[in-house]
Amino acid sequence: MKKMILAAAVLLCVPAAAVAQTAAARSNDASGRWEATFYTDNGAIPATIVLKKEGEQLAGTISGQQGQTEIWGTQKGPEVVLSLNYDTGNGAITITLNGKQDGDSMAGSADFGGQGGADWDAKRAAELPDSAPAQAEKAVNVSGTWILDVSTTAGSGTPTVTLKQDGEKLTGQYSGQLGEAPLSGALKGTAITFQFDVDVQGTSLRVVYSGTVEGDSIKGTVSLGEAGEGTFTGSRKK
Repeated sequence: MKKMILAAAVLLCVPAAAVAQTAAARSNDASGRWEATFYTDNGAIPATIVLKKEGEQLAGTISGQQGQTEIWGTQKGPEVVLSLNYDTGNGAITITLNGKQDGDSMAGSADFGGQGGADWDAKRAAELPDSAPAQAEKAVNVSGTWILDVSTTAGSGTPTVTLKQDGEKLTGQYSGQLGEAPLSGALKGTAITFQFDVDVQGTSLRVVYSGTVEGDSIKGTVSLGEAGEGTFTGSRKK
């Protein structure tokens, strides 16, 4: 009888141990696509991070307000350290992200090359079948006219942008409180960014929109350079 009880206990414990081991392994592997948010003094800034892990080394890309760039780092247990180079216009700085992974979540702090910092967190996106990524990207098309609702430190408005999509490349036209201007940008998956230049009282201003698209809705952040920052939402005109 004692042997039977011991055998049953062992059999019951094996699945639990296996589950625990799998969960621990997943918490120590940051591979995959992460939807991140950086909480800065100018508001929440979204970004998409794609990582691949080999040994303790991490490498991949980060896409956001300023487009896409390489990101690299290490992971020891759940502890993650990531770095990327960022061009400020007055020279490049290295941004360092320190964080800790907990399953499909990560969180930590960011150092902007000694020029400030922010907290950040990220959620791992659901994995798609091998054939699904191309199908999902193909299904996202932002061509059309979009009505935006913009709120910035410099004011608010409801501009209109007309977008034309060719693969990942975007072209179009902005029309709003800042006047009229041609725009260009990119769409990678559901992450969108576009920018245009306008003249405001004799000063050239570059405006950058960055966000995510879901069907006929869009949301994200807008940068007005030294004039300020803000957020926007929008919907496609039917």
